Amino acid sequence: MDREKGDGNTILLTVIGVATLLVALVGATFAYFSTQVNNESNQSMSISTAAPVGLQYLGQQFELANIIPGTTNSEEQGRFTVTNPSTSTVDQQYDLELVIDENTLNNIDGDGQLLLSITSTTTGTVKKIGDATNVTEITNGLQWDLTDGANVPKKYQFVDDKRIAIGQTDEYQMTLNFVNFEDKTQDNNQGKSFRAHIDLTNPVSVK
Repeated sequence: MDREKGDGNTILLTVIGVATLLVALVGATFAYFSTQVNNESNQSMSISTAAPVGLQYLGQQFELANIIPGTTNSEEQGRFTVTNPSTSTVDQQYDLELVIDENTLNNIDGDGQLLLSITSTTTGTVKKIGDATNVTEITNGLQWDLTDGANVPKKYQFVDDKRIAIGQTDEYQMTLNFVNFEDKTQDNNQGKSFRAHIDLTNPVSVK
């Protein structure tokens, strides 16, 4: 009888011991120490996108009325510039196009009477674009024979993706020459007209 009692006490103590161990484990699972973060040297990130100031095109309209063979515009008339203002935040790039709006002039025996040259102080800026057969390369620029009298408007891109730094100004010069052929009669171009303009296109910000 006493042996059975002793065995019962042993079992009871074993159960109590296991239960106590389980309580200790559960308690350890949920026990923790709170702490604080020292954020005196925190790292932050901030970005802002660029807002470039628009490119500035500066030129002037010039009209040559009642011209005769041998007429050429003045240097000041043909000068124009493109500027990336100093208030801009990024470099930019642009294209330039010559757009023919009206042209009733005709060739004489295959010789063009109206020649337009565009040059730049920056070598290689003005360059031939496309397959235009009436465009020839000259020093620092191009020359167009514009005496074809039809199919307007026409566009000739002569500057392609020209990069311009902050505060930089690109200078260009146009020379319009109504050629004088001393050995030919040029009466068939009396009373004719020609109009054109320059377009600054595709301005984009570049890194």
